[in-house]
Amino acid sequence: MRRNCLRLPALLMSIPFLVAAYSGCAKEENVANQPIVRKAVPKKTAEAVAAHSGGDNTVAVKAAEAPAYNPAGKRDPFMPFLRPVVKVPVTVEVPTGPPTLLTQDLGAFKYVGMIWTPRAVRGLVEDVDGKGYTVTVGSHLGRGGAVVTRINDKEIVVKESSRDYAGAEVVRETSLKLKSAGGKR
Repeated sequence: MRRNCLRLPALLMSIPFLVAAYSGCAKEENVANQPIVRKAVPKKTAEAVAAHSGGDNTVAVKAAEAPAYNPAGKRDPFMPFLRPVVKVPVTVEVPTGPPTLLTQDLGAFKYVGMIWTPRAVRGLVEDVDGKGYTVTVGSHLGRGGAVVTRINDKEIVVKESSRDYAGAEVVRETSLKLKSAGGKR
């Protein structure tokens, strides 16, 4: 009894497979009996299309035109999603003054004195070679293009601007203290 119960579902499940196999075989026999014919298809030219349409050239023009790809407004698939930031070069004013004041570091100068004139106060600075220079408010000093902002009897205040890694402007104020004859401040 048990054997008969197992045979019935197996028989019902095999019926669709048998039908599919039989129908597939029948189609193969029909395809196999058909001859394979290969013919070269000639390309139609604009004149042939015009002659076929009765001399109307508008059909020939439409047949000759092919749709063109327009990439306007579409994303380039070969460009990366994250584009590198292009930094705009900053225009820097060319400072004027003696070349040695602009080619040495700011730390290479020391403040040695000041001169009072009827027009302005001038500061005396000296480089590492012992050469002396006079600077006024607005003079450029050092490689970074630092500008002298204030001169008094104890120090010269210099403002230097630069850019950090993110491109933000960083302003730094430094001062050159007056050196006395004994080397003390």
